[in-house]
Amino acid sequence: MFSKKIGSIFILIISIALFSTNVFSQTSLSRVELETNADYTFKSKDYYHALPLFLTLDSLYPNVPKYIFPLGVCYINTTGDQKNALKYLEQCKLKSSQYPPTLHYYLGRAYHLSHRFDDAIVEYELCLSHLYKKKKQYAYIIKDIYREIEMCENGKQLIKDELIIDIQNLGPKINSNYPEYAPVLTLDEKELIFTSCRPETTGGLIDTEDGLYFEDVYISSKKDSSWSTAINMGSSINTIGHDASVSLTPDGQQLLIYRYENEAGFLLSKLDGVTWLPAEELLGEVNSKFYEPSACLTKDGSFLIFSSNRPGGYGGLDLYISKKLVNNEWARPINLGPVINTKYDEDSPFLHSDGRTLYFSSNGHNSMGGFDMFVSKSLSDSTISWDKPVNVGYPLNSAHDDIHFSLSADGRRIYFASIRPEGFGDRDIYMATIEQTKVLDVLVIVGVIQDSISKQPISASIEVVDTGNNSIVGIYHSNKVTGKYIMALPEGGKYRISIQSPNYKVCDDVITTKELSGYQERETNINLCPDIIKE
Repeated sequence: MFSKKIGSIFILIISIALFSTNVFSQTSLSRVELETNADYTFKSKDYYHALPLFLTLDSLYPNVPKYIFPLGVCYINTTGDQKNALKYLEQCKLKSSQYPPTLHYYLGRAYHLSHRFDDAIVEYELCLSHLYKKKKQYAYIIKDIYREIEMCENGKQLIKDELIIDIQNLGPKINSNYPEYAPVLTLDEKELIFTSCRPETTGGLIDTEDGLYFEDVYISSKKDSSWSTAINMGSSINTIGHDASVSLTPDGQQLLIYRYENEAGFLLSKLDGVTWLPAEELLGEVNSKFYEPSACLTKDGSFLIFSSNRPGGYGGLDLYISKKLVNNEWARPINLGPVINTKYDEDSPFLHSDGRTLYFSSNGHNSMGGFDMFVSKSLSDSTISWDKPVNVGYPLNSAHDDIHFSLSADGRRIYFASIRPEGFGDRDIYMATIEQTKVLDVLVIVGVIQDSISKQPISASIEVVDTGNNSIVGIYHSNKVTGKYIMALPEGGKYRISIQSPNYKVCDDVITTKELSGYQERETNINLCPDIIKE
């Protein structure tokens, strides 16, 4: 999960300096000094820094039992590399009496991540047999292990119904050997914005909480079928603290981010031609002193669905919805209820452009391990009542965390973050292509809004109203430099389109999708007449 809290900058700078010294001089340190550094970072649960120290010790002094076990634990708790974890943990298993009972837990985790569910259950139960000797002391851990066993059973069932699906890593222009996640895209899939913890992060600082570089937001554009090399989005979006992508409006003109510098919260940045304006904090009751890591905006920008661990929920992170008021403040959030939320964590909501299909990640429900992706349909236009969430299935979901889901307008391409054997290191961004879709059909209209005389691009707003109930279903904007606009109209409706721009006559039109058959795209350029032109 992204968006960690930040400690003292002074402490961070000192820790980075010390760590850098250790990395570049560790081979010249004595064995005792290496062990001291390695043991300290390991016991502090700083697994990212402990891993290279123990790898150095193991290369200099092979097959030493007290180095092997920490290596397995470090791999599980950093990159989730179950293959390397098993290499060391299975060595420990040959002489299990020399190691603490937690060996069986970590072996269980490694087998679990490898989808060797029966082997994982055996190891989890061996660990439980030791913990039950001090049942009261280890009550919380025992409960957690039973949940892991339950997820293994879920995994066994989900794998039986394996999906026919093509999953591709987005490649080295997007992914690195550092974590990448939280992909958000424009409706036409031409722009991709995501979060990464890379060494070139703004400020170059490392979070002492997990040993990772601070988060920054990156952007890439697609030409034909290839993504450009991702670039940092700059100082209007990124700070020396944590900055993470959260949600992008379908037209690509507004970006919601999560920031933790001095305080945590959601902020919104608007695209002014080709320049992203400094992000401004959301007003009202969405941001709080509690943890709110992810969110999504509805098409018209009038509602925000977000995750929070604020009091009054069902446990852990829950999903909430908040309405934007006429004064641009966000109203008191409403919990989405026990159908969506569990006593575990629900996170990374994504509402499809059909306005009715909600995707989110959860380590509750029938997850097969960590966060799995789920889908639920709105039972009404209120986006408060939902049907029972369904696990999207294997191999989209795995025993690793599968999170930060973004779906194409036609419902056939899924962008998500996961740890997979073919990855570049740690969490990567993937695209899955599926044949069957669970979303409503959508008509996507793309084009340019321009001056009818000069043919120059115009910045305009497009309001889409459902004539059946007179409700706004979407508000879109054209880019002032290119004039490009994108909008989506769900099937089964009749919509009044109103296009407005200062100094231009209002352009109205009516479009129906009541006979829409399948996903469709339409290219329509729009000419606006200046006010000076007489009727």
